[in-house]
Amino acid sequence: MVDMGRDKIRRCFQLILEKKYSDARNLLKPTNNHPGLDINPGIKFAIEGIIDFLTNESKEKQLRDIDHLKRLRQFFKRKSSSSWSDDFDREYFETWIGFLNFLQRQLKSRGETDSMGETDSIIDNPSKEPESYEAA
Repeated sequence: MVDMGRDKIRRCFQLILEKKYSDARNLLKPTNNHPGLDINPGIKFAIEGIIDFLTNESKEKQLRDIDHLKRLRQFFKRKSSSSWSDDFDREYFETWIGFLNFLQRQLKSRGETDSMGETDSIIDNPSKEPESYEAA
């Protein structure tokens, strides 16, 4: 994720949670103002995949469970550190990890998880400005 600034990635994540998918996709496009900031393919495919995932209501519900987010994050972490992973794979999985960390912080800050792991969808109603993006 070196070629795309963390602020730009964080902004994409924020737009995705606000369901502003076209705005998030526009951030992925190369600009004439910053020709050296073209997005690496792994990052672009991950963000497109996140958007596609969240447009499916049954899949979006999976992201309301903090324990599920932790397990998914660990799965992606293992994939990104695999000796079989190339640069594309690492960028892809690290972007997903960053999104899951971002989403997990949002869910925790809202404190809306009940005993069954259900929350109001943060995607439908984000209540706070996101914290800084950090890939783990």
